Amino acid sequence: MTQWDIEDITPALRDSPPDRRNQVWRNWYDRLVSQLDDSDYRFMNYGYLGLESPKLEPSDEANRIFIELYQVTLGDTSLTDKDVLDISSGLGGGAYWISRVCQPSSLVGMDFSPEVVRLCNKWYGGQHNLRFVVGDAEALPFPDNSFDVIYNVEASHCYANYDVFLREVFRVLKAGGAFCWSDFQSRTSMGKIETDFENCGFEIVSLDDITDGVLRSLDSVHKAISEGKLDGKQIIWGNDTESLQDVIQEFAGGGRSYHCCNLSKKNSIGSRI
Repeated sequence: MTQWDIEDITPALRDSPPDRRNQVWRNWYDRLVSQLDDSDYRFMNYGYLGLESPKLEPSDEANRIFIELYQVTLGDTSLTDKDVLDISSGLGGGAYWISRVCQPSSLVGMDFSPEVVRLCNKWYGGQHNLRFVVGDAEALPFPDNSFDVIYNVEASHCYANYDVFLREVFRVLKAGGAFCWSDFQSRTSMGKIETDFENCGFEIVSLDDITDGVLRSLDSVHKAISEGKLDGKQIIWGNDTESLQDVIQEFAGGGRSYHCCNLSKKNSIGSRI
């Protein structure tokens, strides 16, 4: 049992028709977020642990595995003086780190939960180049050609209409802009995702399987919880090692894989999906 008063969302998702999945996610997510006002929890991803340890500020070390997932997702993409969009920014820990360290001119964190956007603007309101807004990944509330860089970390598996999401990213990204994406999926579905990227008009600059690094992260969290070295208030798992072990086994057994992809918008032609 986790410290959060929320049920396992898997059965509800499995039993819901595609047009109801977004609402199922929204209900579950709002219930979780309503319990987080006084929590130290700021990241909602599985994390990534590379074979090398990139240098971080001492104040960021406690969140290393989560920050490293953003680092590997962004890759070599420069954000300096760029207008950047974080789609499904969650509790804002990643956007806050990026706004401080990567020096974008502006960074907009967008999430579909008004409650989480309220919390993020409360927590990070002092960061001059960062703001959070409410929005839907399948109907982005921005004009065409608004952003130099868009990133999306471990969220797209929640979307009911992945192709619609990609069309929206393509629409609001400037020509020549970069889209940095990472998420888990079944090993058999990655080929279709690659095709969807290309059909939408994106050029695939790099595509990497980062499952091993995600597994190292999950294993490190499992060990820290088991040894009582990790504060359950900082992570979604709380002290629930059983659920965490289930996720580890799914990745280790080949049921899931985790990829990151860097894409470029080389033109302003509309989607062909």
